[in-house]
Amino acid sequence: MGQKLVKLFMSEENETMAPVMEHLDELRTRLIRCVLALLAGMVICFALFQQELTDIIMGPFMKLEQSMIYTAFAEGFLFQLKIALLGGCVLASPVIIWQIMRFVLPALYKNEKRIFFIMTFFGIVLFVGGVCFGYFLVLRPVMETLIRLAGTELTPMITASSYLSFVLGFLIPFGLVFEIPMVVYFLTIVGIITPQLLTKNRKYVLLVVLVLAAMFTPPDIVSQLCLAAPMMLLYEIGIQISQFVYKRKLKKEAKRARIQ
Repeated sequence: MGQKLVKLFMSEENETMAPVMEHLDELRTRLIRCVLALLAGMVICFALFQQELTDIIMGPFMKLEQSMIYTAFAEGFLFQLKIALLGGCVLASPVIIWQIMRFVLPALYKNEKRIFFIMTFFGIVLFVGGVCFGYFLVLRPVMETLIRLAGTELTPMITASSYLSFVLGFLIPFGLVFEIPMVVYFLTIVGIITPQLLTKNRKYVLLVVLVLAAMFTPPDIVSQLCLAAPMMLLYEIGIQISQFVYKRKLKKEAKRARIQ
């Protein structure tokens, strides 16, 4: 009897573990495909589009009429390699997004798939929009202001690695900040937040925004304010989106209650 119970327990445990192992194997396969796509994109960018990508990254700096230096033998090569990696991320992004969708979608219901598609699309659009906003409208004025505030007694000698770190640390937060309306939309749909809650806590959000701007941007007040201002504007837009979604949600609930 005891042996039968042990065998039964082991068989149930194996049945439970089997789907988990299948999901882990699938996750590993899709991660490998993402890495291969990223490497392929990096090689293509380094071989074919290196100069164009370098011109794009260096564009705002070159308009300042400043010279850039590197202080180590490998720094210049690593700078080019990092630029190729960034280009590879962009080039491989359709494959990476597709692999994520193929892994996530089978576990979702039909209405959840619709929400997932909407959030994925607008998430990408908003992130790209945030990066473009920071690149075309904010990055160059911020660099000009920082150089001017340094005074004429100091001669700027910007290294390649410090410039790239500054650009990435400046633009990526802009992309993430532009996701605020989408995050508010989703949290309102699932009932975690309401427009009343967002309005009531506006002053606390302002404090959090200032702290986050200080954390996610280079350590200067100009960059921090340039990020904090769009964050608060997007928060106000998020309140309007939350009000719209919340009203629709209340109407649907009222209609459902009348039918029942």
